[in-house]
Amino acid sequence: MMKTIKKSGITFLSVIFFTALTSVYSISLQAQVRQYVNPVWAPAYYSGVRYYYIPDIETFYDLVNQDFVYLDDGQWQFSDGLPPMYSGFDLYNAYVVALDLNVFQPWMHFHLYVSNYPRYYYRNLYSRTEIANIRGFNENERKPYYWTPEARNKITEVRKTNTTVQKTRTTRPPQNINYYGKNIGQPVKVRSQMKENTRSQIKENTQVGHEKR
Repeated sequence: MMKTIKKSGITFLSVIFFTALTSVYSISLQAQVRQYVNPVWAPAYYSGVRYYYIPDIETFYDLVNQDFVYLDDGQWQFSDGLPPMYSGFDLYNAYVVALDLNVFQPWMHFHLYVSNYPRYYYRNLYSRTEIANIRGFNENERKPYYWTPEARNKITEVRKTNTTVQKTRTTRPPQNINYYGKNIGQPVKVRSQMKENTRSQIKENTQVGHEKR
């Protein structure tokens, strides 16, 4: 009888310990998913996404630095607004790709994105009716996301208030180009060289901090 009680007690404690451990691990994973400020023109935010890609103008958007990244004069340029050659582009109705949560500096692997998501590629994938309702593609869910009535109303209101044209400013020094890639219309597979190197980033941030002093 006592042995049975002891075994039951041990089993009960083991279950509690395992449950607590699982909860801590789950909380830890959630803490690793960073949240970024979504620009007003962007589709509904998917938790943890840092980068958008806009295929029609071959431009990235970095939610951390809140700047556009585009190729010009043989280098990647960074600015707080669209590049001059796309100043008339309608961001509010743009087809936007939410990139994989694990990717870092996707423009350094540009050829993967222009080959997987060529300009206007979605026009050949969906019917006219579907395209009218599709807002973009989410690599993390591997499926398109759609306009909602609420989103359309919000965009209409934002357009009414954001009528001032601001001068575009450079936000960071340019970067040299780098190419990889293939597989048209498929989500880009994030490889090891595309992920953020935590050590190198800490070193880079430290150097930047010293330079500002």
